[in-house]
Amino acid sequence: MARKQRNHIITQDMIDTNPIPSHLTPSQFIEEYWKIYQDSYKSNNSMNGIILENLIIIALAREGIDNIYYQTELAFVPTALFDAFLYHDEKPVALSIKVSLRERWKQADLEAAALKQVHKKAECYLLSINESETRVRQHQSDSYAGLDNFVLVTSTEFDDLIEHLKTRDFTVAGSIPVITSDDKIYTDELLKENFNFEMD
Repeated sequence: MARKQRNHIITQDMIDTNPIPSHLTPSQFIEEYWKIYQDSYKSNNSMNGIILENLIIIALAREGIDNIYYQTELAFVPTALFDAFLYHDEKPVALSIKVSLRERWKQADLEAAALKQVHKKAECYLLSINESETRVRQHQSDSYAGLDNFVLVTSTEFDDLIEHLKTRDFTVAGSIPVITSDDKIYTDELLKENFNFEMD
């Protein structure tokens, strides 16, 4: 078995030390465990982003969304790398996950636009934990090339997005080379191995 990465160790330790209460909504889960991370672990900008990605993937899995690709490269969209990707024949979903937006949202918007050139009905969301920056971007929603929305992950809008995603069955991409990094997918087994988290 490959040596577990530090971000997986931290995420698993948070869950083992603080078992997830079943009543938490996705946004409450993110808010509570982000606080645990900030209060209890040494952080840096690089690690912060990866931990937030892990928490969002777990939030999706807690709600029964499976086949979650991560750090995903897609065929025919060679310049893009999506933090999380949910494959669907008609309406795939790309998630860009950012702790802080600054100018990073521009790259996410370009990648979303490139994705929609290939997958016309794709949905693209930028998820962030920074409230002020997210609100600024939401108020300029008519000026984006590819992003469908900016979502604050500690608010009910994240819960609403997950409810929307739960109406769709996301699958493994299959034999057609749609996803070039097809080894980067969170299955039940990998969730258990990396985070000691089991889907119901």
